[in-house]
Amino acid sequence: MTENYLELAIEDVYDIITNVNVWPQGFTKEMKISFLNGMIKHFEEREEYEKCAKLYAVVQRLENNQQNIGCSRIEPN
Repeated sequence: MTENYLELAIEDVYDIITNVNVWPQGFTKEMKISFLNGMIKHFEEREEYEKCAKLYAVVQRLENNQQNIGCSRIEPN
């Protein structure tokens, strides 16, 4: 059985963004929005509209400059 590692990685990133809200340190607001729009397109193609809606809500919060979007809650070791 062949695993689709890209799909697994995208699912993991989705979970991290929507549940943990951690981003790479150098990501700007514009980079986050662009990345999220790419993920929305990916999930639209797979007809996973609930995931699209969650990601779209994150985009809206970023565009409205709400605080605590994409701030790491993980303390460095």
